[in-house]
Amino acid sequence: MPDSLPVRVAFVGVTHPHAHAWARAAHDRTDTLVSAVYDPDPNAARTFAASYTAPVVSLDALSNGGYSAAVIDGRNDQARVLALTALNAGLPVFLEKTGGMSSVELQTVADAAKTRGLLTQMGYFLRYSDAVSAARNAITSGSLGTLTLARFHCAIPHQAWTTMGTWFADPTNVVGGFMEAGCHMVDIVRHLLGEPTAVSAQAVPGRGNNHAEASLSVSLQFEDFVASLDFTAHEANTWNENWSIELYGTEGTFRAGLTPSWAQMNQGSYCWSDVLEPPPEAEDERQQKAQRENVLLMQRGMDFFLRSLHGNSPAPVDAANGAATLRLIENIYASTSADATSASQHHHFPAHSR
Repeated sequence: MPDSLPVRVAFVGVTHPHAHAWARAAHDRTDTLVSAVYDPDPNAARTFAASYTAPVVSLDALSNGGYSAAVIDGRNDQARVLALTALNAGLPVFLEKTGGMSSVELQTVADAAKTRGLLTQMGYFLRYSDAVSAARNAITSGSLGTLTLARFHCAIPHQAWTTMGTWFADPTNVVGGFMEAGCHMVDIVRHLLGEPTAVSAQAVPGRGNNHAEASLSVSLQFEDFVASLDFTAHEANTWNENWSIELYGTEGTFRAGLTPSWAQMNQGSYCWSDVLEPPPEAEDERQQKAQRENVLLMQRGMDFFLRSLHGNSPAPVDAANGAATLRLIENIYASTSADATSASQHHHFPAHSR
């Protein structure tokens, strides 16, 4: 695609909580147009389209509308069909995470794109945090020495339950909180460390309107070190400010937070050195910084997609990579079931109430 042509993007599915954020990331560019909107819910399509002065179209229109690409940003249970429809129309696809209800669904999309020679990119925007870049540099530069241990924390913040609780509480749309929100951190773990050789996990069932896990803890085995990853489905914070990365090596220790991004390094002293600018101390300033960063990360993700469309770089994380993330999550879920069965058969603990 020549760089001089405007990129005409069709939004196919628009009910995901991130749909407007991705649309704004496209709409705010001078070289990109939100040119069409489709959703199985006509009212949702009309409301969304009005925000970008775009027409509402049928799925059939994707084949002959002269569009450059499609953004699939609806419900998880609709993602596979909508993505395949866009690919069958010859359109490269930007696919909101999780990209489907299972790794099998997403792999079907990846295989179809490969057969047609079409680009795909997943909407894993948190991997573009400056903290993740700093963590990757700490690993690849050798400043940590030999990596011996890693820790990761992620959560669904309270604000998400108050503003989009019906999304997380719908078992026909969300497999579990860890897959829905924690997938961001699993993507980051794979981005930084590669594929684990084994997993072991435990989970506590959800409560109230949470049909899935309330909390989950994972041990990930790598060739020369182990990593721990934990998740809670309801954390008392406003956004993702408590999401964290810790890396321990023989010559240094690294710790970081994603939004607002910060990072520090310790190389054997009592003092920590700032790798990134520390976040503001005032709560309102921290929140504003996190909000600005959230917009920036979406812009970075959209920029990567457009550069890939123009043939200037490969997609940083495509549908096949996204399917691998879901497979790891499914292995973690399977491990929690296996561990629970093993515990019930071999380890008996006193009953207690919650």
